Amino acid sequence: MISFINRFGICWSRVVLILTLALLCSVALADQPAKTEDTAADTKRLDIGKQIYLTGHTASGDAIQAIVGGDAPVNGDQFSCVSCHRRSRLGSSEGGKQVPPLTAKALFKPAEASVTLGVLPKAFKYAGSMRLPYTDETLVRAIREGIDPSGRKLDPLMPRYALDEDTVAALTVYLKSESSSSIPGVDGTTLHFATVVTEGVDPVKRKAMLDILTGYFQDKNADTRHNTKRAKFSAYKMYQVYRKWELHVWELKGAESTWPVQLENYYKAQPVLAMLGGLSASGWQPIHQFCEHFEVACLFPNTDVPVISDTDFYTTYFSKGITLEAEVLANHLKNTTAKTKNQAIIQVFRDNGQGVVAAKALHNALQKTDEPRLQDISVAGSEKLGTAFWENLFKKQDKGILVVWLNKEDLETLGDIKKLPNGIAAVYGSANLMGDPAVKLPDATKAKLYLIYPWELPDAKQVQLMRVKSWLKSKQIPFVDEHLQANTFFSAQVLAEVIMHLLDNFSPAYIIERVEGMLATLSTNSIYPHLSLGAGQRFASKGGYIVKVSPDGHLLSENGWIVP
Repeated sequence: MISFINRFGICWSRVVLILTLALLCSVALADQPAKTEDTAADTKRLDIGKQIYLTGHTASGDAIQAIVGGDAPVNGDQFSCVSCHRRSRLGSSEGGKQVPPLTAKALFKPAEASVTLGVLPKAFKYAGSMRLPYTDETLVRAIREGIDPSGRKLDPLMPRYALDEDTVAALTVYLKSESSSSIPGVDGTTLHFATVVTEGVDPVKRKAMLDILTGYFQDKNADTRHNTKRAKFSAYKMYQVYRKWELHVWELKGAESTWPVQLENYYKAQPVLAMLGGLSASGWQPIHQFCEHFEVACLFPNTDVPVISDTDFYTTYFSKGITLEAEVLANHLKNTTAKTKNQAIIQVFRDNGQGVVAAKALHNALQKTDEPRLQDISVAGSEKLGTAFWENLFKKQDKGILVVWLNKEDLETLGDIKKLPNGIAAVYGSANLMGDPAVKLPDATKAKLYLIYPWELPDAKQVQLMRVKSWLKSKQIPFVDEHLQANTFFSAQVLAEVIMHLLDNFSPAYIIERVEGMLATLSTNSIYPHLSLGAGQRFASKGGYIVKVSPDGHLLSENGWIVP
């Protein structure tokens, strides 16, 4: 800039510059409220559009209306967008029908017969010639009339939605948003993952889980196949998107009420794409709710008290834990022999921890079968059981079926009673709570003992464990907890399989959807006989055994695998 100074010493170029800047600032300040209002309005429309997509309901809560198949009226409760296009908006396929993606990238760019090189799920390939990119106007026409930008009619299974201007505008804003542009936990070289360990976890268990995760991540990053070079030079998308893995251990301390803030601080410091495994000395609910709020995929935490919800999305569990055991027992009691069918059921449990959860779950499950014969015996958390406790119990109730939601040490105090009352037809306990089915009881008592067993039976389970045992041996990691270590190793293998099939669609929602679709077909073994997840399901193992403890310590299945 050239400066001009007059005889009074005034630099006019500087004055002009200052006045110009002042004018620009005043304009900016004057425009600021309008911009803030516009931003707030856009955010509101985006939230409403997301609600329409996920729930099929408008801002007022009314279900949107549509026609499917040409003449069948449906509403948003029956046919929401997420039902077919999934939460990730990356589409799906079922029964030979391909449901295309609804990401902004997919909608507002031309769709070709193949949009990438290499391996690509069929759902992401457009069958036919090139489709023109959508505009706001053609997208509205597709939603309302089922006609794409090229003038072709969409599949009759695609509903034609009757949406007013405000509703369709909000949905359009959401569909134009590109969630994959900046996925938390993903950068140009690294995928970030976390695992959670809470204060009070057994140090042996903590080390057992973390040794597997750190060892597995080291193997994944070993670059034995020169993946970094492939990512740079390969023509195939599955190699181009290679990233190294980094594990972050989030240690939670103090009361559960403080965990959400701790988790949020960890996440702000380093966002993660997914959480893997994890151990809690108490519940999992605060961690589950964090994953829902921040939309973080959480794969198979090690907990027996998962959060049971029909609507939550982002956490997959191995099973319902102790709740499932209660439901398996209720199913068994409903279908048991006439000898015990109408007996009173006496359940003994401690008034804290998993015992309370199990007792409540058994109540709920038995109510479904109209069997009001359940009696509760609650034991204080600090109370020591002994002969006096059992003698007093049997004085009041010497007939029926005894259900004990107790650990091994508590159950073995039943052995102080040399002979159970003849009227006690059977004793049921939880193999999970006891940890070791080889309980020390008199033969007469053991003859009446049955266990709820949620895993594969021991002989078959040992075969399933061969792979993880071999891997642990190669890493010189001691085998100290077969269930925890087998589950952790399985979770890591599932994550590796899923990430390999994501291509560049790094999305927490898509991770969950891929787990749903792949779990039942994986060659990876687990300690459960059957694992599968359908769309919207979050508990992979859905049953259990009732086993008899034989005199030589073997467990014999009574009725096969029970799915309540």
